[in-house]
Amino acid sequence: MNLMLPKVMMRKLYLLVLVILTLASCKHGSSLSSMDDASEHYIEVKTISNKDMWLRNPAPKSNLCQRLADAYNSAVVMNSIMTDFDLQMRFDMTDEVVEAAKIMDVTKVRELEVQDSLNAYKEEMLYMLSADPDSVDMNIHNPWKAYYDLFAYLSEKYYIETFGQIDKENIWEEYDHCQSVPEWEELREKRGNEDMVEELKAKYQQAKDFDARCIYAIELCHAYEAYIYSPKADKEYFENPAIPLMQSLMEEGQYSLYLNELWQKWRVLYQSTKGASRDSEIPNWIYNDYRNKCCSTILSYIEEHPQDMQAINQYLLMACKENILRYGEFDYGNQYPMEMYYLFPEKFGEEE
Repeated sequence: MNLMLPKVMMRKLYLLVLVILTLASCKHGSSLSSMDDASEHYIEVKTISNKDMWLRNPAPKSNLCQRLADAYNSAVVMNSIMTDFDLQMRFDMTDEVVEAAKIMDVTKVRELEVQDSLNAYKEEMLYMLSADPDSVDMNIHNPWKAYYDLFAYLSEKYYIETFGQIDKENIWEEYDHCQSVPEWEELREKRGNEDMVEELKAKYQQAKDFDARCIYAIELCHAYEAYIYSPKADKEYFENPAIPLMQSLMEEGQYSLYLNELWQKWRVLYQSTKGASRDSEIPNWIYNDYRNKCCSTILSYIEEHPQDMQAINQYLLMACKENILRYGEFDYGNQYPMEMYYLFPEKFGEEE
């Protein structure tokens, strides 16, 4: 899908793009580091298919949570191999990516039928990595087709209603109304107002439960985004000041319905400190570590509350969310600007 981006967004995106870095050669099993001589800016580039990103939650006891764990680990296979393929397309790291993909252990997923689908995807991606591009029929062997075919299969396999009945008409209305933050709708309407920082900091400090702390941290990151790019900013900010606050919440290991939204917005703000270029560092291994923390926390909650379909829905959305890639629907850099566009629409106005 191609989107016509607002002119104001395009101007801001150009400010985010870093100088393209010339990458040095790398060795298997180690990071690929690079330094721009003018800025002395180091980046880290590495494969993730050979990393232990499997769900860290202790062995789930119920059939429900075993299936949810399978959903998470299936997404690890799907997203990690695609992310490494994306890395190869940019940096020509064929040997490293092939070796990493070969290590990917699809047997971490319990169900044999799903294992077969994951293994077929893995083999197809390995074939495309090793084949001569000029001899491959892209109508048959296409990495994006392989990825989206698997995504469609997993989406059906782990569709929310295979876990229980959910009120589709009211699910998001329920999500948007948190009892401990009755003014949340009003706060959302004020996103883009650079004068909200102090008010939200005070609300966060006075919050008595974890849901409220998560929501106020989410709103605070929106407020900071408005403030630090406004003429009122008291200094030049390298990062949104809410980033460490959001990170600390995810590290607490407490359940909240809003962990997914917190993680997604933390991730895109963190990436904003790394850059929008296709040659920027994109530390998906860090983002997935925090995804793992949050999903493990949610799954522990679901073990004790198996009827909470809102929790199950948020878990599935978070587990299957794609990694930040270098190639995709945004043609002028990596895909973080699109994440920013969707998650912080107030930054870009109402133009289409």
